[in-house]
Amino acid sequence: MQEKFDAWENYYSELSSLLFPNEYVLRSFVGGYPNLRIDKNYRGKKICDVSCGDGRNSVLLHKLGFQLFGTEVTEKTAQITQQKLQDHPFQIRSEIKSGTNVNIPFESDFFDYLLSWNAIYYLDNRASDIEDHIAEYARTLKSGGYMVCSVPTSNCYSLIGCEDLGGNRIEVNPPENKWGNGLLKGTLMYRFNSFEHIEELFGAHFTNFSRAKISDDCFGLPLEYFVFVCQKK
Repeated sequence: MQEKFDAWENYYSELSSLLFPNEYVLRSFVGGYPNLRIDKNYRGKKICDVSCGDGRNSVLLHKLGFQLFGTEVTEKTAQITQQKLQDHPFQIRSEIKSGTNVNIPFESDFFDYLLSWNAIYYLDNRASDIEDHIAEYARTLKSGGYMVCSVPTSNCYSLIGCEDLGGNRIEVNPPENKWGNGLLKGTLMYRFNSFEHIEELFGAHFTNFSRAKISDDCFGLPLEYFVFVCQKK
């Protein structure tokens, strides 16, 4: 496990300082769509970007007026990203801590919004329970608070060639593509089959679901994700 952590730390430390948001993060927070239900009164509100990576969505969230918090899987990666944001021309202030899907290191009922972009489905081991992830996310979010979340469909490139472990758990064995560097190889994930499957699992803690789906053939690389916005009960 430590070897994989080291590989991710090296990956993020070598990325350029160019930070840009995911298009559908922008659409989810800013777009005016008929079936999107989210309170856009963001200024001064607390948001946690769970597994925030290189902080690419933080510039947008900063400009929207959020107080920024985040997690990454190791302390070094958290420090790398926090410093990158501080060095940005906007001098973006953030508090990023080491944490996982089952241990988000912030108080209960602390956040007004959560962003989980391609994060919640990563499992620690074969016995991990996705419902524990969902409960931990809900714990940190205020009642009525919003979560913006994305997860890959079974047709997404990152799940191609995966080994089915049963119970919607998979082990990723990617073909040669952008992840040919081996970062995802051997990674354990939970696979969501449909929006109905998502709402069945998340419905214990969340309500008022808004749905979107990304489906794109990106120069031969199939990108397909479920995107949803929901509120904590």
